[in-house]
Amino acid sequence: MNRSIIYRPGMESLSAQLLGIEACLSGRRAFLDGAEQARAQQEIETGLTLAESCDSINALAVAIAGRFEPFYRNAGECLERIHEIAGYGTLASCLSSLDIAEALFDAGLCDASGVASANLVIGRGHIAPLFYACRHLRRGMPLAFLAAVHDRVPSVVNKAYGFAYGMRHSLGEGVGIALGRAQTDRDQRVVCVAGDGELNEGVSYEAIRLVGELETRNLTLIVDSNGKGIDPLPGKLRPAYLAAYFDRVYEVDGHDAAAICERMRDAEREGVSAAIVCHTRKGSHSFKRAGAKPAASASAVTPKASSCSLTGNLIEEIRDGAPAHIFTADLAARFGLQPSHGYCNLGLAESALLTAAMGCPEDELKFVLTDDKYYLNAVDVLHSALIGSRNLHVVAARKNGVWGGPTYVSTIFGLLEDTVYELTDPRDLEACIRRRRASGSNGLYLLHDQPMERVLAMREMYRRLSDELYAHQLEHAAGTVVLSSESMAYEAFQAVDGKRCAHIRTLSTRPDLERVRKLLCAAEEVVVVEHNGSRFNLAEYVEATLLIRVKKIYSDAYEWPRIETFQAAAAPRKLEALLAEPSCALAG
Repeated sequence: MNRSIIYRPGMESLSAQLLGIEACLSGRRAFLDGAEQARAQQEIETGLTLAESCDSINALAVAIAGRFEPFYRNAGECLERIHEIAGYGTLASCLSSLDIAEALFDAGLCDASGVASANLVIGRGHIAPLFYACRHLRRGMPLAFLAAVHDRVPSVVNKAYGFAYGMRHSLGEGVGIALGRAQTDRDQRVVCVAGDGELNEGVSYEAIRLVGELETRNLTLIVDSNGKGIDPLPGKLRPAYLAAYFDRVYEVDGHDAAAICERMRDAEREGVSAAIVCHTRKGSHSFKRAGAKPAASASAVTPKASSCSLTGNLIEEIRDGAPAHIFTADLAARFGLQPSHGYCNLGLAESALLTAAMGCPEDELKFVLTDDKYYLNAVDVLHSALIGSRNLHVVAARKNGVWGGPTYVSTIFGLLEDTVYELTDPRDLEACIRRRRASGSNGLYLLHDQPMERVLAMREMYRRLSDELYAHQLEHAAGTVVLSSESMAYEAFQAVDGKRCAHIRTLSTRPDLERVRKLLCAAEEVVVVEHNGSRFNLAEYVEATLLIRVKKIYSDAYEWPRIETFQAAAAPRKLEALLAEPSCALAG
């Protein structure tokens, strides 16, 4: 087999993308059985012969799948295998919408190979694996691509993989996109699939209102309604609310594809706007591989706990019986919150979270716990809250590559306030909150959700230089110094430990560098590693502050579907390659 790579100007070649999928499968070999491995390898070899005749990665996927009979015979079984192989994902969300997807295929909104119509908008952006599974049964998606989902193949709807519209954040945007499409061509019926959780979002509310006020008659909204997002939603979806803006509101069994399809045809036949509320059943939000050990209790700092899971009890220690107000956006379980903590679950209403907190007494503690991704949808409200409040502490969880905001989020948040903390250690989070509380000021903290064994491994090896800086192996600082954001701290630690170079990690996006000015200026070379883009980041801040040149290694996952550029892949590989040079040879 000739494995030469076919290049096309301005993009990664299809052959290179296919070889990237093959490399991903190699890393997951332990979770594929022999028959799956053999089929996947056959598909890769076939794809390399077809790449030159295809004009997109999705066309190549369809061409490969067309040469083989489906490996899996049932969409549910296929979905379970996708998630078992990856080891994580939103299996419950995919399964709850399975019959909705079947209805879309039956209605002709996806073609024979599974490619979506331009008039189909999947607002539930994170259920892309569901459509891949349905496509697989129709010979439109090869097993090799399924096995690379959540890594080389995006698990969020993406234009490159058969969807008419891409979703960057996957929450709340779909209804507005569908409205725009429906307004553009009123002779076409537009269908949007959303979840009851994302209808909590302000942007969804606005778009639903406009459906009625703009008298949009050619839009059908299908809602997967089960009362759950990540956590249970604060209340059930109210069909009467939808009835105020849609001509027809239907309620159906969400696991009856024929009933859903019939209601879609009714709306189109009558020429009316319609909302179809599909009552579904949904299990636990996130998939965990069978046999995985249960997480430790949030009440004890053990290696099996995670950074975020300790937050609920940490807040109780900080408040020490004083009044405190805790608001969370559908993420109580992630932060280890218990009913005894007295928190307020606002679902996915991220703007309301902040404005509700702003209404609490100024001199009392206020905590807003959420995902950093949500606040890029409400960044102006976040700005207002940080300006107009005191004693407000916003903890935004990050879990890059699985669930969490884009890489540039720390840059955006850094523009809102003087100090934005990036943290992995709950002990550091507590110290930062106590310092900010002492002055009555606000705090914005990006808390990277890490297994506590990683946190403890670094905690034991690093020396504290200041409130913002920790250092490891300073005896080698005259040679190479690796300076990393906390988001890349563990990956940098793994690459640096035991080599003749120092590692300094910073807990804020704009650290006070005076403590390490002499050290960095005297180093032979400074390497900055961060989970961010190439502009307006930590590296440029160091160069501008100290007037020195640095080598930049960053892991920018902004461009889908190149998910291999996420934190756990490209940047650590680049750093390992750099430190393999003779100047950084292993000590001893």
